[in-house]
Amino acid sequence: MSIKRNAIANYIGQIYLTLSGILVVPLYIQHLGMEAYGLVGFFSILLTWLQLLDAGVSTTLMREAARYRANQKEFVWFPSLFAALTKFFLISTLLLVVLGWLATPWIATHWLDAKHLPANDVVMAVGIMVITAAIRWRTSPYRSVIVGFEHQVWLNGVNLIITTLRTFGAVLVIQIFPNPVLTFFFWQLLVSVVEAACCIYKACQLVPREARQEKREDLKEVLKPFLRFALSAAFSSAVWTFISQIDRLVLSKTLPLSEYGSFTVVATAATGILLLSSPIMQAIVPRMTGMKTRSGSGDTESLQLYRYTTQAVSIFMAPLSITIAFYAGPLLWAWTQKQQIVDEMSFILSLYALGSGIQAICGLLYHLQYVNGNLKLHMKGFTFFAIVLVPLNIWSAVHFGALGTGWLWLGQNVFYLTGWAWLVHRRFAPGIHFSWLTRDVMMVWAVSALIAWLSTLLPIEWNQNRWINLLWLGLIGLVNLSVCCLLHSLVIKRLKTPLLKRFNLEGRG
Repeated sequence: MSIKRNAIANYIGQIYLTLSGILVVPLYIQHLGMEAYGLVGFFSILLTWLQLLDAGVSTTLMREAARYRANQKEFVWFPSLFAALTKFFLISTLLLVVLGWLATPWIATHWLDAKHLPANDVVMAVGIMVITAAIRWRTSPYRSVIVGFEHQVWLNGVNLIITTLRTFGAVLVIQIFPNPVLTFFFWQLLVSVVEAACCIYKACQLVPREARQEKREDLKEVLKPFLRFALSAAFSSAVWTFISQIDRLVLSKTLPLSEYGSFTVVATAATGILLLSSPIMQAIVPRMTGMKTRSGSGDTESLQLYRYTTQAVSIFMAPLSITIAFYAGPLLWAWTQKQQIVDEMSFILSLYALGSGIQAICGLLYHLQYVNGNLKLHMKGFTFFAIVLVPLNIWSAVHFGALGTGWLWLGQNVFYLTGWAWLVHRRFAPGIHFSWLTRDVMMVWAVSALIAWLSTLLPIEWNQNRWINLLWLGLIGLVNLSVCCLLHSLVIKRLKTPLLKRFNLEGRG
């Protein structure tokens, strides 16, 4: 399979997933209402936290599928392993559905604070959420096998169809059928069943039934290292989920459902910022790894690429995050057309946007450790952060609501950028931290902030027309991005070269 084709397909799929999720927000709010949109936000949280139960199995299964595809004779036991794990996921799914249905009345009446939605509708919606989330979790091992076999173009084609049905298709059906709240969640259930059927069919094609039904006596010996690797892979993911998602879980309990719906808009924007940075990471990490493994100047080259990548991420994230932070009100008004959301969430969106932009840069610190093949510092550091930040997030959410968690989100990411980055650089890239922080990060962000501040002096009349709002925001962001691009070291080198040649020629003359 072509790596280039898979990379392009992954990029298109991710961009489409992000944009479709953003574009349907005002349509959901318009047709469902703020309280029901709060249920949609709770559904997203349920899906995220359910991945913790995966325990790294799907990620590790993808690795084993790739090894089996590369050498079927050596990894002949993989089909039996796959069959055993699918049975595990099936039993776990049934157990989750039973436990979820038992907990549904309590969640609907004691956790979620719905003021206007009928109680029976809330109970039924949560019950459908549980089944839908379990089915989507059940699908994950099959998706892992498809990715491991590098059929990512096929998978992204399915993802485009499923995403369209899940988002824009949902907007259509809630306008056609009565009771839009239950219609929405029934539709999500139906689409998840279709997605599962497609992935199961494809995975079973890749791993034939005859191979899966073959009994192997050495399967127990295979499972032990598999589970050890899966648990180690799951630990980092679980810790990060607790740190980054605990605020949204607690706020779903402490905020009225309508206000939580407003916060879900902020959460969607913050998630979108982080997702838009990941294609750069995916493209650069393999190259850094290759440089690191080479002898000679491999370390120097990989660190230079690390700094260039930091500048690129800063140049992309700073104009995006700072423009959103400066113009959170006009953006929310154009996006949702709801003054309630503008009044409640403008400043909170500013905090989350800045925090997410900084977090995108801090993600490079993990990749620096990953390229060096040593995650011990990362594991120790984020275990400590979880011990400190999880209680702090709960306390902030309970006492100060979304404003408190927004300040904490920004504060913790500023610490990652300064204190944690210093520790990581001292261990893996000694001597670069000060220049990395000032030249590669802070200079870009300072210039971007200056341009955003200067733009506030323009005589723009906001909130008269949503498209005029978006046009001005796009122009401001584009100018900001264009100026920041001039700060990249490679751009400066290219601009200097013709100037130096010109002056040398004039000097000779």
